[in-house]
Amino acid sequence: MLGVEVGLDTNARKNRSGGIFEGMVQRKVRRICHSHYRIVENDPEFSLYPLISRRIGRAKTHDVVIYSDVHPIGVIECNFYNVTGSKPISIAESYIEMHRVARERGIEFIWVTDGPAWRSMKESLLRAMEQLEWILNFRMVDLIRRIL
Repeated sequence: MLGVEVGLDTNARKNRSGGIFEGMVQRKVRRICHSHYRIVENDPEFSLYPLISRRIGRAKTHDVVIYSDVHPIGVIECNFYNVTGSKPISIAESYIEMHRVARERGIEFIWVTDGPAWRSMKESLLRAMEQLEWILNFRMVDLIRRIL
């Protein structure tokens, strides 16, 4: 019973830093864009995910969708990584496809990522930077106003 309890506790805290980071980015985007655009967090009505993978259902949402009138003009995904591993690398690769699909529809795709893990995964980040137009860290989120 102790092993199960420890495992559940560990998984319960596993993405706490990612959730906090997402909330920080959402608040900052809302603050800098609220007067010009409609900001929707985790919008269940719009998702590019079904277009890049048939396995991902409609339930997968983007962290932030930015609308001008009724049309989406920007999609933001947020990721914070404390430790290295295959997950950040696979996310970077999937976002390259997401960027392509977004651009075909006239939507800006913005990846906001940060965390100490990127120090040891620079090559993966540099590969993504060659393919993605907008990769920002938290300090750079103010640039979103200029992107849109």
